[in-house]
Amino acid sequence: MKLAKLVRGIGLIVVAFVYHMPAIADAQAEVDAAMTSSPSVRVFQKRDWSGVSLFFGFEPAQPVSSKGLIIYPGGFVDPRAYAPLARHFAERGYHAAVLTLPFNFGLLGTHYANYPKHHWKGKVTGWAIGGHSLGGVVAADYANVNRASWDRVDSLFLLAAYSSDLAYLNTLDIPVVSIWGSEDGLTTAQDIEDSKARLPAHTKYVRIDGGNHTQFYYTDTLQDGDNPALISREQQQAIVEQELGLLLN
Repeated sequence: MKLAKLVRGIGLIVVAFVYHMPAIADAQAEVDAAMTSSPSVRVFQKRDWSGVSLFFGFEPAQPVSSKGLIIYPGGFVDPRAYAPLARHFAERGYHAAVLTLPFNFGLLGTHYANYPKHHWKGKVTGWAIGGHSLGGVVAADYANVNRASWDRVDSLFLLAAYSSDLAYLNTLDIPVVSIWGSEDGLTTAQDIEDSKARLPAHTKYVRIDGGNHTQFYYTDTLQDGDNPALISREQQQAIVEQELGLLLN
């Protein structure tokens, strides 16, 4: 009896561990390519003095702008899964960073956008900051707190995300874009509708027909609770790239 209880207990621990493991980027070829330096883009991992990872940086060899992009990953999602999106803009001459948040959980690293801002201080003077899912919630909070003229962000993007009840951005006078997929099983159309009261009236809303929650990052594993997409990841990413490109222009 004791042995059976022990086995059952171990089983429950294993199930809980697997459930809370970070989603791993299975689209390995795309992720590996995005994470590899080339003559046009230097890819690096920035750490603090104690070795703690702060962000993955994507630095263009020939910058075309003083604007940059910072991405807060979704909760428990491997930050490298957003590397192809960051690399896309670095290839086009923009500095880009994917934050490596503590335990891959955004609420523990709201301030992490400060690190790439400080690292590229003098090179980048305007930032488009945003995130996916929980990462978007945290990015909205960051934009809400950092409103001072010397510390503010230039624009905010929300990918299948919305601001929390603690971050009312009605008076935020920067461009804001909210992008979500019609097939999203986690961030629903009703969630987006309900969030409008907390965002500026000028917010741009982009519904990706056929898109889902999972395809905002690079993985071949459908996120738990999500619905299958009706379009390809490449099609969904292309729309995201187009909208974020408008923020950087």
